[in-house]
Amino acid sequence: MKKRNSLLIALALNIFIISCGKDDPCDERYMQNDDGTCIPFYTPGIKQNLDLGNIFYHSKLGVITYINGNWFDENGLIIKNINY
Repeated sequence: MKKRNSLLIALALNIFIISCGKDDPCDERYMQNDDGTCIPFYTPGIKQNLDLGNIFYHSKLGVITYINGNWFDENGLIIKNINY
């Protein structure tokens, strides 16, 4: 009986530790924006999937937006060279 209780306690602790280990609600290759939405990372050199939206996170530029064939930064300025 003691062995069974010990195993149940160990199992409960493992489940608790695993469930508390991730504070980020976003999937891999996504980051949480200031407003709480998950936006995908921009990957240079790869055509971005615009089916889920036109907002991405660039590692050097921050949040960027694709509108009518142009990339814009957070200040609304056109980004001339996005692949650096």
